[in-house]
Formats: sequence, structure tokens, C-alpha cells
Amino acid sequence: MRALVFACFLVMAVSGSCAMSGAASPTEWRTVTFHMERAGVQPAQYTIEFQNDGVGFYWEGPPSFNLEEAPGVQKIKVSDNMIGKAGAVLSVVKIGNCETHLKNLAQTGRKTVVFSVEGVSATCEFNYSDDERLRAVTDAFMSIAETMQFGARLAHERRFDRLALDAELDSLADEVKSGRAIEVQNVAPVLQGIVGDERLMERVRSKAAHLLEDAGR
Repeated sequence: MRALVFACFLVMAVSGSCAMSGAASPTEWRTVTFHMERAGVQPAQYTIEFQNDGVGFYWEGPPSFNLEEAPGVQKIKVSDNMIGKAGAVLSVVKIGNCETHLKNLAQTGRKTVVFSVEGVSATCEFNYSDDERLRAVTDAFMSIAETMQFGARLAHERRFDRLALDAELDSLADEVKSGRAIEVQNVAPVLQGIVGDERLMERVRSKAAHLLEDAGR
């Protein structure tokens, strides 16, 4: 299955498009993959993939049929709400024409959504889509990535720059409140490590604990 998805991306790299083979109803899709490429921003690309039970992975690199070769792979588990958002755009992705016809829009990054089942794949690649559902699920994928990137920074700062944790946790809390960082349960181990680290300021540990409470709710 991963080989099919990866092959589809290779075709797009050469031809600019990848035709869907077969068809899948919203209740039949097995895996959805979201890939972002954006110039001048770090990370320059990342990929999120999960199955229809919400179990998946995040990594900062291109789609790969062999996750053992992908850089910085992190396991994730997304909510039923996110699974529903993803499934809602399958019909749009099956059509394959996701890019807007509007001209001279700012380049906000090349986004690719791939649904797959055994022997079947459907793909859309776009900078901006006119479909409101596709924009909503794209925003959700980007918000998951934002959460994962916060988690990586927090883990690094806990080890190498503890004084930066206070401001970083404030930024994460603001992003969660605004909806630009979601599925915070996926960085719970990092937050739990901060809460349990008695070398850190009580204020920092308290902020991490509040984020954990919010993730639980």
C-alpha cells in the first residue's frame, strides 16, 4: 500500500499529476497521507499519515514507503474528529482537480493529500483549493504538524535550554487556544517529562500540566 502511494508521488514529480485508480467510499479508505512542501520555512517539508482508526505517524521529510528510512518518525494517534474531517474530503480528492482557478495567489506551500486502500489510491495536489472542506482538513493537518514541532522544540529546550521553556509553553498554549495547534495528546510524553522534572521552575511545570489537562479534555 505504501509503495502505491510513494509511486504516485513519483509520477507527480515527473508529470505534475497522478490519476486515481479505482474508487473508494468514505467508509472504505484505509490510509490518508498529507504532505507539505514550503520554501524558506523550517521544516521545508513534512508528512502526516494515519489509518482510519487514527493510528499514524509524523515525520519531517517526503512520503516514504519505508518508514524506517524516513527522518524523525514520531507515532501519533488522532481523534475521531480528525478522522471524520479527513474522510469528508475523500469525494473531493477522488475528482483530483483540487487547485483553484484563481490567478496570482500567494504560494503558501504545495499540499498533497492521498487516500489509499488495497490497490486503490486517490490524490490531490494544490497550493490553494476552492473547496471549503479541503481547506479545513488542510488547516487541521497543518495544526497537527505545528503541535509536533512544538513538541520537538520543548524536548530540545528541556535538555539544552531550560530558560526557553517558559516562553515556548506560553506560545504553545496560545496556539492551542486559537486552534492553530491541535491533537496535543501526541506530545503528552514531552509535557509529562516537563511536569515531572524537579529541576525546572514550578511555573514551567504548571504550564505543562495545564496543557496536559486540556489535551485530556
